[in-house]
This record gives sequence, C-alpha cells and structure tokens, in this order.
Amino acid sequence: MTKKTSLADIAKSLGVSKTLVSLVVNNKADAHGINAETQRKVREKIEEMDYQPNVLARGFRMGKTNTIGLIVSDISNRFYSRIARNIEDYAWKRGYSVVICSTDELIDKEKEQIRLLRDRKIDGLIVSSSQENASFFNKLVDADLPHVLIDRTFDGMKSTNVSVDNFGGARMAARHLITQGIKKIAMISITPEHISTISDRVKGFESALAEAGITIPKEWHIKAPFDKIEQAIKEKLQGFYQSGQMPEAIFTLNNNLTSTCLQYLRKLSVKVPDEIALIGFDDVLYFGFTQPSISAIEQPIDRISEKAFELLLKQIDKETIPLHERSVYLPVDIIIRESSVKPVVSTS
Repeated sequence: MTKKTSLADIAKSLGVSKTLVSLVVNNKADAHGINAETQRKVREKIEEMDYQPNVLARGFRMGKTNTIGLIVSDISNRFYSRIARNIEDYAWKRGYSVVICSTDELIDKEKEQIRLLRDRKIDGLIVSSSQENASFFNKLVDADLPHVLIDRTFDGMKSTNVSVDNFGGARMAARHLITQGIKKIAMISITPEHISTISDRVKGFESALAEAGITIPKEWHIKAPFDKIEQAIKEKLQGFYQSGQMPEAIFTLNNNLTSTCLQYLRKLSVKVPDEIALIGFDDVLYFGFTQPSISAIEQPIDRISEKAFELLLKQIDKETIPLHERSVYLPVDIIIRESSVKPVVSTS
C-alpha cells in the first residue's frame, strides 16, 4: 500500500518546518509573515506530492469542517431533490460541502444520522424531520448545534425554521374543486400522520369542504404508508372502480401520491378530468407536460432552500438572528391545469 503523504513529508522535501507548511495549508501564512515565494513553493510541492489533508482531523483541531448535513425523508422525492440541488449550489459557492441523508420517515434512523454527523463535526444541519415533537431539536438548540428545520415544524419548538402555508394551500385546492361543482371528493394522504405538513394539509382541505357542507367518507380518505404507496393506492382505486362508487375528484397530499394516482387511474382507463378530477399538493416540472397536465399547489422551493441556507450560515457564523426572523412562513400558489377542470357539457 502506498504511504499517504504527510505535512512532515512536505516539510522535509523543502527543508522547512512542519509548522510553516501547516500555516500555508490552513491559509494562515500571510498572517504569520510567510512571503509569497515560500508559499508558492509549498503549494507546488503539495500538488506534486499529492498531499490530501485529513478533513475530519482538521475539523477536530480547528472546530470547523466546512461541512453541513441535509436530512430529508426521501431524497428521491422531487421536492427534496430540488432542495438538495439548491443547497449544494449555495454551499459550494461559500466553500462548504453537503452530506445528504434520507430517513425513510424512521424516527430512530433520523436520530442516528444526526448523531453520526455530529460525530463527524459537521458545522450545521438542515432537516426535514420525522420526529413526533420538538423535544429532540430543542436539545440541539440547548447544545448550540446550528440547525434549521425546513418543511415540517413542531409546536413549542426553539429551532429556527422555514415552512410554507400548508393549511392555506390545501384550502385553495378544495375551493377550486368546489367551484367546479364537485361534491364527491376523495383524499390520499400518507403516513406517519403526525408530520405537520400532512396534518395541516388534511385539516386545511377538510375545513374548506366543511364550509361548503361537504364531508369525505371515511373509506374515501386513503392513508398510504410511506413504504407502500403504490400498493395502497392501487388497491383503493381498484376497489372504487369495481364497486362502481367512484369519487368525482381526488386530492393528493404530495407529488409522489399525485404521480402514482394518475398512473393507476390510467391503468383503469379512468379518464381525467372527464370521469374524475385530480389535484395535488406540490408541483413538479413534468406536471405541466403530462396528458392531461396536472393541477397542483406550488411551493416556493428556491426560496425555502435559499432562506434555510442563509439562516444556517448565520448560526454557524455566530450572528444573532432576531426573534421575528427565526420562523419563516412562506406563501404557496395554485397552478390550475387540465386535470382538475371539469369539461363543460353542451346542452345544445
């Protein structure tokens, strides 16, 4: 096995001290009066000998690794993958790298991932959490670990957070369906139900329906387990179809549910929107190009990413964040496309 080049090896080859080489590596040479020519020779020798610093060990010494963690439930979900892409871009521009983890909505897995990242001395965390309450993250606040919660929030939390109007967005979706003259409406949500985005969307949708005197029958509220989305939706839609009791519209609570629902409606040869309308929470790019195009509640993903990274950096840099800026609450919008607009029936 080839021996890894060390600072001592670099120093010996140049006939200088290990301390001098260390100062150059850590960008402290100017502050210690090391001239430009010496710095140039050290950097050339570093490249020539392919010196690779031990980032973890350096982080232990300096108390900073220029690494942050991004923890989400499922990085394959287009909502989270877009956030990850944005966070990586912001981090790269500021000299940070990003470690990305998926929790699969498992509380213990999330806690273990955070423990491992803390052991690696990450500088901060951005988390879309699956926890049931704020207690775990309140302890992180007390421990002065920089972190920002995104998407999902908790009652009584101390953490800095960025979220959107899930309740209001779901009300927009319900009211849109109501304006189409639709009354028989099903909803597809996802478990675990304690997650704030899910519970707020359910409550918002049901509240707007209640104002119009509409209720969702228990059997028409499909609760798909996180790890069995396709199976749950397939079985329920087949059941509706075979019974001859189809709703007039379906509201889905995230983009994965929307895509899966459309897929199985097509397999059943159910025409959208002629036979059943469809609208989902969380827009994705291809919803504008499907046949039919899909109506959705649009979340400001770029703004979520930007604000979360900005707030995390402020914590890492020990800047004071005013109390009123620690909870950022962003609006959503409704994108009405073909899937939720009932065709006008001609009377001529």
